[in-house]
This record gives sequence, structure tokens and C-alpha cells, in this order.
Amino acid sequence: MFGCMRRIVVLVVFGLLLVVGIVAYITRSRWEPAVREKLGIRPVATTTAPAWEPVTAAGVARVRTAIATLRRPTGPAFINVQVGDLVAFAIDSAFRGTVSARREANGAEALAGENMISIRTIVNMKDVGGDGAFGPLGSLLEGDQRVEVRGRIELTGRGNGQLRIERMALGNLVLPAAAIGPLLQRIAPRKGTPGSTAAIAFVLPAAIADIRVAPGRITLYRGTR
Repeated sequence: MFGCMRRIVVLVVFGLLLVVGIVAYITRSRWEPAVREKLGIRPVATTTAPAWEPVTAAGVARVRTAIATLRRPTGPAFINVQVGDLVAFAIDSAFRGTVSARREANGAEALAGENMISIRTIVNMKDVGGDGAFGPLGSLLEGDQRVEVRGRIELTGRGNGQLRIERMALGNLVLPAAAIGPLLQRIAPRKGTPGSTAAIAFVLPAAIADIRVAPGRITLYRGTR
């Protein structure tokens, strides 16, 4: 009799543990970030093959929604966003709301590598000062040209960030490092914001304490409350 009771108790306990385990697994997105934050654990890195992603106006809205989630009192400690969306958000900030249908039609795309972001699009040379801005090379850079830049995301202060450009190519021409800053100032001049002239400055909500770039993934971290 007691052996039978013991088996029943074991089965009941096992059933309860199974139910608790299933519920915990289903609701892990609610409690796991808080546990990781308390233990100081960064999100587990996953291998994602980097790919070019479109830079669209819809991406701006998605990043704003993600940031609003982080800012909630019960929000997660971090959140992953698409690189195309974050670049759209940064461009929208730097150029004051110009992630338009025209830019989307130009095929703007972004790619996340190891601590590095690449962006490519089509730009008309008239928009960057005309072909005369490039001296004797101007004749090679007339009309629409494919522009590709590569750089690193940096936080320059509370509420301020920048994409520091380390490589820039216009068509088949790779610009020397000394020419990147002056050209960027024609495209997106810095107006009192801290940071390098060879970088595109953008505004971030103060709630964002860190941004990590990994292949195929961008992670935004919430500041300490």
C-alpha cells in the first residue's frame, strides 16, 4: 500500500515539475532578460550568416517601438534589432527625417559584421557637391554612383551616437582616409554634436546604454534604472 502511495506521490510531483517546466519555457521571454540582467549575463551569441538588409522608413518605426519597449519599467535588459532598421533610424536622425521612398528606391542596404556595419546605396553626385567636389577625379564620378561605406557604431555621450566611417567607396573609387571627413561634412554636417568629423552623428534616447554589433545582429542594451 505504502509503495503504491509512494509511486502516486512521485507521479504527482513529476507531473507538477513538467507543468512548471512547460510554463517556464513558454514564458521565458518575460523572465529570462530580468534574470540575465541580475546575474550580469550578456545574451548568448548565436551564429547568424550576415546578409544585406533593406534600409526603409518602416525600419525607423520598428526601432522606435523596440526602444519604447526597453524604456518600460518592466521592459527587458536588451533587445535585438535588424541592422537595416538601426541604420534607417540613424539616417532618419542624422538627416532629419529623410528616410523616404526615394531613398528606398535607391536600394539602400546595410550589413552587420563583427563590430562593423556596412551601408551601400545609389547617390547622385550633385547631392554631395557635384563632380567638381572631387577635382580631377570628378569626370569619373558623374551622375548616379554606388556608394558603399563601412564603419563602427560608437556612443559619444548620453543621447548621442555616431557611425565612424573607416572606408568609403564611390563607384570604383576608394577614397583616401583624409578625404572621408570633408565629404561626410557635405552630406551630413555635424552641428555642435561631439565626435569625429569622419562620422555620421545621430541622436539616441538616453535609455540606450550600449550597442553591440555582431554578424547579422544588433543588440541594444538598456541603461541602469
